[in-house]
Amino acid sequence: MELLLLVTTLRRSSSNKINVVIPYYGYARQDRKTDSRVPISAADVARLLETAGVDRVIVMDLHSGQTQGFFGPRVPCDNLEAQHVAMNYFKYQPSVNLDNVVVVSPDAGGVTRAKAFLELLKTSGHNS
Repeated sequence: MELLLLVTTLRRSSSNKINVVIPYYGYARQDRKTDSRVPISAADVARLLETAGVDRVIVMDLHSGQTQGFFGPRVPCDNLEAQHVAMNYFKYQPSVNLDNVVVVSPDAGGVTRAKAFLELLKTSGHNS
């Protein structure tokens, strides 16, 4: 709600462009209907941001790539992945041994990200 209030404040103050950086898209896991008469909340939040007047959305590690499609063609949505930042962090920690690491996903939606992180570990020279 605070984000919507800030966007409308910026729009009323005649801001030329409004780029929103969302480190955690709160409703990203609600990206499909699981039952009848259930909202697709990720799409509703995207529609709210568009209606408020956002020009671009930048998010971190969306649960599913289809969430980017909930934003219309007027509002581009960029999904930034944090796996490279995490890899750099772990690589330069002297007390962390990355030779026999197990990478797990909390759910089926994150398996693709977990596999990508494992490949990143392998290409950085660690045996996982």
